[in-house]
Amino acid sequence: MASLRDMAAEYALALQFLSRLPVGRAARYSPERWAHVPRWFGLVGLVLGLVAAALLWAGAQVLPQPVAVALTLGAMMLMTGALHEDGLADAADGMGGGRTPDHALEIMRDSRIGSYGVLAVMMAVVLQAACLVLMPLSWAMGALVLAHVFSRSVMALALGQGRYLRARGAGTGLGRPLGTAGLVLISGAILCAVVIGLMLAIPLLAMVLAIVISGGAAAFWLHITRRKLAGDTGDTLGAAQVIAATACMIGVVAWV
Repeated sequence: MASLRDMAAEYALALQFLSRLPVGRAARYSPERWAHVPRWFGLVGLVLGLVAAALLWAGAQVLPQPVAVALTLGAMMLMTGALHEDGLADAADGMGGGRTPDHALEIMRDSRIGSYGVLAVMMAVVLQAACLVLMPLSWAMGALVLAHVFSRSVMALALGQGRYLRARGAGTGLGRPLGTAGLVLISGAILCAVVIGLMLAIPLLAMVLAIVISGGAAAFWLHITRRKLAGDTGDTLGAAQVIAATACMIGVVAWV
């Protein structure tokens, strides 16, 4: 059983991996700790979601909600280094322009962004902003928490299936099954997000709908990419996070 020190280091590594939040010396790397990092993705999403909700609330106290939403989304992209949006852009270019699996992977490795990538990121950001603007402020705050938690849980569950392709890449060494402890942590993070949503007056059925739509959208995306590439890459998993988060917000706003 992992010690509290190991668990704290694993969480710090996960926070360092998925965001630019300072963790100091807490992120003590070892191959064993690194392999367990995905099980903390949901709880990293919980922290990021709470930060996003706080930023939105603070912004909405002095600015119109549409402006507060735009600033919050921009701040969160800065806080995460636009890690997942970059993955979405690369994956969209690769899947849209790749004639063969090898060609698609080659395009994804290219640091330049193409038209498919630009359109995919623009569409995701516009959809997220539109959803959050159309919700009551409290719902928008809860939707941010749920979207951040569930979308990163999707990444963890995908990595746990052990279908990561690259010998060297962002997800290398993270393909171990989550195990019981990992599933408990992921489930706990999602449960916390749902409770927060209930506290912010989002109906339970709205959140269930959001989770179903989000999970379905991410599963469909991963089915398409795995069928073409025979596995996952950091880019396709990053894209899955953005797709899942966007679909989650769509599910909540559908209940408004």
